[in-house]
Amino acid sequence: MPAFPYLLYNWHGGLFKINITTIGMMILTGLIVLIFLRIAMRRLDMRKPTKMQNLVEWMIDFTASMARDTMPSEEVVQWVLPFAFTMLIFLFVSNWLGVIATVAIHQNTPIPWLGLTAANLAAGHNEVPLFDSPTANMSMTLGMAVMVWLLSHARGLRHPRQYFSHFKNPMAIIEEITNPLTHGMRLFGNIFAGEALISVILGIPLLFGFIPIGLPLLLIWLLYSGFVSTIQAYVFTILMTLYVGQKSYGPSSHH
Repeated sequence: MPAFPYLLYNWHGGLFKINITTIGMMILTGLIVLIFLRIAMRRLDMRKPTKMQNLVEWMIDFTASMARDTMPSEEVVQWVLPFAFTMLIFLFVSNWLGVIATVAIHQNTPIPWLGLTAANLAAGHNEVPLFDSPTANMSMTLGMAVMVWLLSHARGLRHPRQYFSHFKNPMAIIEEITNPLTHGMRLFGNIFAGEALISVILGIPLLFGFIPIGLPLLLIWLLYSGFVSTIQAYVFTILMTLYVGQKSYGPSSHH
C-alpha cells in the first residue's frame, strides 16, 4: 500500500480535496449492499423464506440484539435499528473489498487536474490505487465517526435539560473530542494496516525465480484480515449504538 493518498481532485483549487478512488469504492459498496438486499427481499415469504431472506432477518435480529445491550429502552432500539443495520452491512462489505482484491496502476506522467502531481506520485512511488477498501482512507472513517457524533447529539438535544447537565463534568467535554477521533481512527488503522501488509507480502520475491515463498503467509494473513474486517464492522457499529444510547435521555434512561 503506497503512501500516496490515492487519486485526489482539488475542488475549484480550494481547501476541499475529493478522493475519487474512495468515493468510487463507497458508491460500489452501496450498490453491492443495495443489490444484495433487493434480491434477498424480492420474494418475501413468511412460510417458506429463502436462504437469503433468512440471512437478512438473522442480521437484523443480530443488530437489534446488539443495540439492546447499549440502549436504555426498546423505543430507542427501534429508532436506531435502521441506521445501525445499514452501517453494519455497509462496513462489512467496505472492509472486505480490500481483502478480496487490491488494484493499482504505475503512473509516471503527472495528471495535475486529478491531483496526480509529480510530488504526489513520487511520494507514492508512482503507484496509484484504483480498487481497495474505502475504509482504508482516514477521511472516510473520520467522516462516518463525525456523522455518528452528530446523530448522538441530535438525539440528546431532544431532552435539553438532561443533555446540558451532562456537560457539568469536564471529562464529558474531553470525551466529546476523543470519542469521534478514536472511533474513526480505530477502523482506519486496522483496515489500512491489513491492506498495507498484504502489499508487502505480495512484494516478496520468488525463490529461484519461480517458488512463491510468500504464498503461505499471504493465505494466513488474508484469513486474519477477513476476520479483522468483520470484527471492525461490528466494533464500529456497536460503538455507534453506545454513543447514541448514552445520549438517549428519557423516562427509561439510566444516565
